[in-house]
Amino acid sequence: MAESLAVVGLAVPGAAMMIAAGALVALGAMEFWPTLFVAVAGAIVGDGISYWIGRHYRDRLRTLWPFRRYPGWLSRGEEFFSRHGGKSVLLGRFVGPVRPVIPVVAGMLGMRPAAFYGVNILSALAWAPAYLLPGMAFGASLALAGEVAVRLVVLLVLIAALALFVSWAVRRLFLVLQPRAALMTQWFLAWSGRHPRLQKHLGGLLDTGRPEAKALLMMGGLLIASAWLFLGIVEDVVTGDPLVRADQGFYQLMQGLRTPWGDKIMVFITEMGDAVVVALVGAVVLTWFMWRRDRRAAGYWAAALGFGQLAAMVLKLVLQRPRPTIGDYSVFSSYAFPSGHATMSMVAYGFLAVLVARNFSPSRRWLAYALAAQLVGAIALSRLYLGAHWLSDVLGGLSLGLAWVSLLAIAYYRHPAPAPSMRSLPYIALLALVLAGGWHVATQYSADLQRYSPQLAVRHLDAASWWRGGWRSLPAYRNDLEGEFEQPLNVQWAGTLADLREELGARGWREPVALNAASTLRWLLPASRLDELPVLPQVHDGRHESLLMVRPSDRGLAQGETALLVLRLWQSGVVTDPGDVTLWVGSISFLRFERVLFLDLPVTAGGYDEALSALARSLEGTGQHLVQRSFDARETESRWSGNVLLMAPAIN
Repeated sequence: MAESLAVVGLAVPGAAMMIAAGALVALGAMEFWPTLFVAVAGAIVGDGISYWIGRHYRDRLRTLWPFRRYPGWLSRGEEFFSRHGGKSVLLGRFVGPVRPVIPVVAGMLGMRPAAFYGVNILSALAWAPAYLLPGMAFGASLALAGEVAVRLVVLLVLIAALALFVSWAVRRLFLVLQPRAALMTQWFLAWSGRHPRLQKHLGGLLDTGRPEAKALLMMGGLLIASAWLFLGIVEDVVTGDPLVRADQGFYQLMQGLRTPWGDKIMVFITEMGDAVVVALVGAVVLTWFMWRRDRRAAGYWAAALGFGQLAAMVLKLVLQRPRPTIGDYSVFSSYAFPSGHATMSMVAYGFLAVLVARNFSPSRRWLAYALAAQLVGAIALSRLYLGAHWLSDVLGGLSLGLAWVSLLAIAYYRHPAPAPSMRSLPYIALLALVLAGGWHVATQYSADLQRYSPQLAVRHLDAASWWRGGWRSLPAYRNDLEGEFEQPLNVQWAGTLADLREELGARGWREPVALNAASTLRWLLPASRLDELPVLPQVHDGRHESLLMVRPSDRGLAQGETALLVLRLWQSGVVTDPGDVTLWVGSISFLRFERVLFLDLPVTAGGYDEALSALARSLEGTGQHLVQRSFDARETESRWSGNVLLMAPAIN
């Protein structure tokens, strides 16, 4: 309702709130039909109040605050209404800038109440599900991701929030600067006119006779801000100021979000900023410029990439700052500051946006910059997530690249010259990125997944010490988000997975249905059995389980409820001596059906002690050495007694 109210709706993020409500519906926190009903009712009432205000005050609204101060609000609404007529009430519901103004204008211009409320109700019935359903789909994906790892949910939300924030920030910058650019230009010219020396050197920079004065002003502001930021970061890196001291904490925070699925996403993104991809895109764009005989644009493009790469290399060699982790890097890329990916992606994709933006109308140029900023921001986030750089490395690379792009843009806009049309450039650049990125991913993706995978530290423990009580030094709970209790790690196995898999297979255990695109369609089938469905993997310390086996249970979690026993094992990072025997930690638990939207999905349930007893019974007489021990009750939560099953090959 608030979003539909006149004026008030301009400040209310109704679309975001509706999507969030849809996510809560999918997660089971809200009911679908009541939520849909109140959303529709609120939209109808809000538009109805706005319509009544317009019908009551008519033209007197122009003399009332805030319309007296901002007459453009009503003029834009009147223009929209005159162009679309009564349909504008329906269309305006989905158009953000005019949404809270159109009902007021409809009342002002005398639209009949019956006609207005008819369209108002129909538009509300279409609008509410249009925003709730995407939120429900997003919430369902969070529910699935939460079964794998809460840290995966946090990462997905972080990526979505970054994309929305970047788009909002770029668009907001244009909305703030564009209408004020003319006044700021006149002020600058008047100020420089009072200083003859500055007038001589700077007065022509914002010559009002030039068509790109507004762009020059915005680029000049970005140049000053980014150069100031870069120099401040360099000072912090050299002197070890607070930003550098915060690097370690931010690094640990990002490493706490690592998951195998997250790694796959981020390695793909980071490869879009690899030197070979940027070089191939740069070569294609340069060739296109030369073929079009646009030597001026070709020169600027070559200067952008050449100086950006040179500056990053020189700074790396001068400062020689070590990376957070040791990896397979060349001499020039073995140092951290500044991030080459952040610098070159900002230079390449940022300057492409500068060149492409001239093809758009001034009111839509922000779209080119927003798309480039989203790609650059995703690449920068991937470097932090993968642990390849410190936070200050990435911020330094972004600010250095932005300063250089801004300087080039000022020179490019300041000296316009006749040139061939660049309307094909966005398609050429996109095709080059798709082909170069696709080829690079196809040839390098597996190697990069291994290269960026978290390294597991290994420690040694005497086998007898582990058996007598050293097992307590291993974690009691699955490590998802730091400080959160997930499923208990109530199983420890000292031996090979092949031996355990063979023993379990002989007792009715098997590997679950493989998780792939085809098998997930079984979730849509009615009356599916748990043992016929794929089981989602889970994450402990950033890794999926190395062993996953299931067995139907003859005992449910509640009367009449079916369940599936699931055993998961992860490498603990401990080997027992003598013999360097790998020690595995894991969980034995039940799976049951849970309704997520319209799907019945298998999710982890309680009953850990009952599941542990079922595992012990299934291995009786197999020659395994089984001992049941217990953590201190104060260290466990109420759903688990603290019992742990220690397993090792039989000792002859």
